Amino acid sequence: MKKPSNQKSSISAATLLGQNIAALRKASSLTQHQLAVALGVEVETISRFENGRLNTSLDQVDDFATFFNTPVWTLFTPIDLRSTFPDPILVTKMRSLSPKHRTTLGELIQVYYNAHRGTAKTN
Repeated sequence: MKKPSNQKSSISAATLLGQNIAALRKASSLTQHQLAVALGVEVETISRFENGRLNTSLDQVDDFATFFNTPVWTLFTPIDLRSTFPDPILVTKMRSLSPKHRTTLGELIQVYYNAHRGTAKTN
């Protein structure tokens, strides 16, 4: 008798990318044809992407991310795990700060976090 696995089966990056592209396309109420026209590719290309049967360049991945106005990392992250990642808007805004201000903000966030976890740890 086979033991049930506690781990999720591994999924290829191409499959994950395809699932996320399909989900974003459907959420945007677009057909594969409409997305293909918008990106200047063949409909078959979109179909192959969505089915995880097409390797892609980073430029193409960036095109999808730009079109859907989403960070690239979300195209490779399972939908059920996205909430465990930091808010990309906050991360982007923090990167635009000077190193000194970024450090100060990070320290303030840590103090706030510690205060609300009931542990008043400081570094």
